[in-house]
Amino acid sequence: MADDLDKKMEPEISDVAEKAAEAVKEEAAVVEAAEEKAAETVAATAAAVTASAAAEKAAAKEAEAAAKAAKKAEEQAAKEAAKKQAAAEKEAEKAKIAKEKAEAKLEKKRQKKAAQQALIDACPPQYRPVSTSKYFWLAFLSALPVLGFIITLILAIIGRNRNIKNFEKAILAYYIIALILCLIAVIIVGIVLPHEIRSNILLALEQIIGSVKFG
Repeated sequence: MADDLDKKMEPEISDVAEKAAEAVKEEAAVVEAAEEKAAETVAATAAAVTASAAAEKAAAKEAEAAAKAAKKAEEQAAKEAAKKQAAAEKEAEKAKIAKEKAEAKLEKKRQKKAAQQALIDACPPQYRPVSTSKYFWLAFLSALPVLGFIITLILAIIGRNRNIKNFEKAILAYYIIALILCLIAVIIVGIVLPHEIRSNILLALEQIIGSVKFG
């Protein structure tokens, strides 16, 4: 009877064993699939981490390169600014030196002029220097016909300033020399030369005076 029971139970046991084996297989497949998915996830995560690390490294390199470029540009700008400032300071120093030289030269001229003026003021009125413009107008007045001779004669005799007086005496000397030369010429023309030559000279003089007067 026991044998019969065993025979009856064998198919059921084999079914249970098969089902258990199938269940184990299914669980193994599920575990294997899970492991594959986990491996894929780990690979994907590793790839993402690697990509992120590469991106971070590239970003770090770019940031480092940008920092280097910025630092280099800043140093270059600082050098240019220092160079410009040095040039500006040099130009300012040159301008300052030129200004000081000009001021010193002007001050020297002022001192020289002041010293000359002091000497002029220290001179008595009759010995004080005469300006160039005053000499010019005195010469102009002395060159006037007849009136200039009278002015020259008066200033040469009764002039107060010794410089003006000497100047007019020099012009008066020219007048006297010219008058003497004219008298000599008249004597030569009137006495020494023959009558015909004298007549020709006088006629020529009359023609010259007539052309100047009317021509």
